[in-house]
Amino acid sequence: MNIFKLKISILIVSISLSTTFHLSSQNNPDYSCGTTISEESIEFYNSIRSEITKNEKSFMAKSSSTKGAHDIKVEYIPIKAHIIRTSKGNDGLQEDVLNEAIDNLNAIYKDLYIQFSIVNDINYINNDSFCYFNKNNESELIKNNYSKGALNIYFVNNLENESKNSICGYANVSIKRNIILMKNSCVTNDSSLAHEIGHILSLMHTHGPNDNMTTELVNGSNCDTDGDGICDTPADPKLDSKNVDNFCNYIGTEKDANGDTYQPDTKNIMSYSYKGCRTQFSKQQQVRMYAFFQYIKMQFSGAIAEDVEETSLAQIKIYPNPVSNGTINISSSIDTATYYQISNFYGQVLSQGPLTNKQIDVNNLSSGTYLLTLNNGNSRVVKKFIK
Repeated sequence: MNIFKLKISILIVSISLSTTFHLSSQNNPDYSCGTTISEESIEFYNSIRSEITKNEKSFMAKSSSTKGAHDIKVEYIPIKAHIIRTSKGNDGLQEDVLNEAIDNLNAIYKDLYIQFSIVNDINYINNDSFCYFNKNNESELIKNNYSKGALNIYFVNNLENESKNSICGYANVSIKRNIILMKNSCVTNDSSLAHEIGHILSLMHTHGPNDNMTTELVNGSNCDTDGDGICDTPADPKLDSKNVDNFCNYIGTEKDANGDTYQPDTKNIMSYSYKGCRTQFSKQQQVRMYAFFQYIKMQFSGAIAEDVEETSLAQIKIYPNPVSNGTINISSSIDTATYYQISNFYGQVLSQGPLTNKQIDVNNLSSGTYLLTLNNGNSRVVKKFIK
């Protein structure tokens, strides 16, 4: 072998070893996702399926043509960043690393017409008791460190689930919170943060809502009810370092209930594949996330509480409250065109339109507590009412 061929051989081996080490270092079995999908969340997703389907069809129709794509609104999700450090202010995530992570998120979510930005100042939490963070301590953490109207992401050096196993991150996907916890060392692996935000936007793991082997069939006949409920993600038996090699190839031999061998997508961001392999969402996952965001985006438009901007609507009053006759009356000297929107505390918009005669018919609402938003273009007021 001449010197040139020898150098080429050494180079190839070096690249192979480097790739193997890179992927292996990003797939420590302890570095998994700690997100759990509760029965309550599944019931909520199922209850809004028809509305999500409408939003999906609208998005698909627009995105399928160049002209229609120009009409799709880019949605912005505000992020409130919380960096946990020691009581002396040491060992926190560096700001340049955080900015790099946000840039990476925006690159991944660009095709979804969703972008992210950090709002206000970073909240530094200097507290030794949170530096080794267990998922059970979430309530204590957010008691004084939570911003309404934003996606709250907490960055910590050490993170573990309820069983004290080390994890890369988790999302609280309850319908009352928008929370992600991220381990600092996982922030820059290019897929873990995008994975957790996928959960916030309703996506499940490609193998399904729990960590058991999937019941989805390879032939796709139950793809809309089993697995992740999305039909362009192949059935996934639950990927891990035992059935994916260092070059992102699936090497498993698992079979479904029909005896068909699984052929999962090892590059899907919502899988348990090597983190260095996970580079993409499927088209239907993209559509699902955008459609779901249309349903919950009121949660990211400001505090879910009574709120007033400017002064022109500041003196507004609504009555009777609680509503007794199916009609809300507006008491205010409004002299400009005003629009109303009624939503529940999940962010679901239930009714909207121009305000006429200073009355709003709410007979179609069931008993409960709602938010009424009035906007005249110059200012906005949010009022809570009971029916």
